[in-house]
Amino acid sequence: MSNWTLKLPGNEHKLTTEELKTWASAGKITGESIVADANGEHWNAKQIPGVFSKREWLIALLLSVIIGTLGVDRFYLGKIGTGILKLITFGGLGIWTIIDIILIAVKKLDDKEGFKLA
Repeated sequence: MSNWTLKLPGNEHKLTTEELKTWASAGKITGESIVADANGEHWNAKQIPGVFSKREWLIALLLSVIIGTLGVDRFYLGKIGTGILKLITFGGLGIWTIIDIILIAVKKLDDKEGFKLA
Protein backbone atom coordinates (compact mmCIF):
# COMPACT_ATOMS: atom_id res chain seq x y z
CA MET A 1 0.00 0.00 0.00
CA SER A 2 1.41 3.38 -1.03
CA ASN A 3 1.82 6.40 1.20
CA TRP A 4 0.65 9.77 -0.05
CA THR A 5 0.78 13.35 1.16
CA LEU A 6 -2.56 15.10 0.80
CA LYS A 7 -2.11 18.83 0.28
CA LEU A 8 -4.93 20.87 1.77
CA PRO A 9 -4.85 24.65 2.22
CA GLY A 10 -2.54 25.29 5.16
CA ASN A 11 -2.26 21.60 6.01
CA GLU A 12 -0.73 18.30 4.87
CA HIS A 13 -1.82 14.77 5.77
CA LYS A 14 0.16 11.54 5.35
CA LEU A 15 -2.30 8.88 4.19
CA THR A 16 -2.30 5.41 2.64
CA THR A 17 -4.27 4.65 -0.52
CA GLU A 18 -6.97 3.00 1.60
CA GLU A 19 -7.24 6.10 3.79
CA LEU A 20 -7.52 8.27 0.67
CA LYS A 21 -10.39 6.05 -0.51
CA THR A 22 -12.10 6.47 2.87
CA TRP A 23 -11.70 10.25 2.67
CA ALA A 24 -13.11 10.21 -0.88
CA SER A 25 -16.12 8.14 0.23
CA ALA A 26 -16.74 10.57 3.09
CA GLY A 27 -16.57 13.53 0.70
CA LYS A 28 -13.51 15.04 2.41
CA ILE A 29 -11.59 15.14 -0.87
CA THR A 30 -12.55 15.50 -4.52
CA GLY A 31 -11.03 14.01 -7.63
CA GLU A 32 -9.17 17.29 -8.10
CA SER A 33 -7.52 17.23 -4.66
CA ILE A 34 -3.71 17.41 -4.94
CA VAL A 35 -1.77 14.44 -3.60
CA ALA A 36 2.00 13.91 -3.64
CA ASP A 37 3.71 10.52 -3.81
CA ALA A 38 6.93 9.49 -2.03
CA ASN A 39 9.00 10.98 -4.88
CA GLY A 40 7.29 14.36 -4.55
CA GLU A 41 5.29 14.02 -7.79
CA HIS A 42 1.91 15.68 -7.66
CA TRP A 43 -1.27 13.88 -8.73
CA ASN A 44 -4.99 14.58 -8.75
CA ALA A 45 -6.69 12.15 -6.36
CA LYS A 46 -8.75 10.69 -9.23
CA GLN A 47 -5.52 9.57 -10.96
CA ILE A 48 -4.61 7.21 -8.09
CA PRO A 49 -5.98 3.70 -8.69
CA GLY A 50 -8.36 2.54 -5.99
CA VAL A 51 -9.37 5.96 -4.68
CA PHE A 52 -12.07 7.10 -7.11
CA SER A 53 -14.01 5.29 -9.81
CA LYS A 54 -12.44 4.87 -13.23
CA ARG A 55 -15.79 6.10 -14.58
CA GLU A 56 -16.34 9.82 -15.06
CA TRP A 57 -19.00 11.78 -13.18
CA LEU A 58 -19.85 14.06 -16.12
CA ILE A 59 -20.33 11.15 -18.53
CA ALA A 60 -22.61 9.37 -16.05
CA LEU A 61 -24.63 12.57 -15.58
CA LEU A 62 -24.98 13.18 -19.32
CA LEU A 63 -26.02 9.57 -19.95
CA SER A 64 -28.58 9.82 -17.15
CA VAL A 65 -30.06 13.06 -18.49
CA ILE A 66 -30.08 12.10 -22.17
CA ILE A 67 -30.91 8.37 -22.18
CA GLY A 68 -31.34 7.48 -18.51
CA THR A 69 -34.82 6.11 -19.16
CA LEU A 70 -33.14 3.22 -20.99
CA GLY A 71 -30.82 2.48 -18.04
CA VAL A 72 -27.65 3.36 -19.95
CA ASP A 73 -26.31 5.30 -16.96
CA ARG A 74 -26.64 2.20 -14.79
CA PHE A 75 -24.91 0.04 -17.41
CA TYR A 76 -22.09 2.62 -17.55
CA LEU A 77 -21.68 2.41 -13.76
CA GLY A 78 -21.40 -1.38 -14.03
CA LYS A 79 -24.78 -1.99 -12.41
CA ILE A 80 -26.11 -4.37 -15.05
CA GLY A 81 -29.02 -5.80 -13.04
CA THR A 82 -30.54 -2.44 -12.17
CA GLY A 83 -29.75 -1.25 -15.70
CA ILE A 84 -31.93 -4.04 -17.10
CA LEU A 85 -34.70 -3.25 -14.60
CA LYS A 86 -34.54 0.43 -15.48
CA LEU A 87 -34.66 -0.45 -19.18
CA ILE A 88 -37.73 -2.70 -18.99
CA THR A 89 -39.63 -0.25 -16.73
CA PHE A 90 -38.68 2.78 -18.84
CA GLY A 91 -36.84 4.32 -15.93
CA GLY A 92 -39.57 3.43 -13.47
CA LEU A 93 -41.94 5.41 -15.70
CA GLY A 94 -39.55 8.34 -15.43
CA ILE A 95 -39.43 8.53 -11.63
CA TRP A 96 -36.31 6.37 -11.30
CA THR A 97 -34.67 8.42 -14.05
CA ILE A 98 -35.24 11.67 -12.17
CA ILE A 99 -33.96 10.15 -8.93
CA ASP A 100 -30.79 8.89 -10.66
CA ILE A 101 -30.16 12.29 -12.27
CA ILE A 102 -30.32 13.91 -8.85
CA LEU A 103 -28.16 11.21 -7.18
CA ILE A 104 -25.49 11.48 -9.85
CA ALA A 105 -25.60 15.29 -9.89
CA VAL A 106 -24.95 15.49 -6.14
CA LYS A 107 -22.39 12.64 -6.36
CA LYS A 108 -24.30 10.23 -4.14
CA LEU A 109 -24.43 7.33 -6.62
CA ASP A 110 -21.31 5.14 -6.65
CA ASP A 111 -20.17 2.64 -9.28
CA LYS A 112 -20.50 -1.14 -8.98
CA GLU A 113 -17.25 -1.44 -7.02
CA GLY A 114 -18.39 1.20 -4.50
CA PHE A 115 -16.03 3.93 -5.71
CA LYS A 116 -17.14 7.56 -5.86
CA LEU A 117 -17.37 9.18 -9.27
CA ALA A 118 -14.81 11.93 -9.82
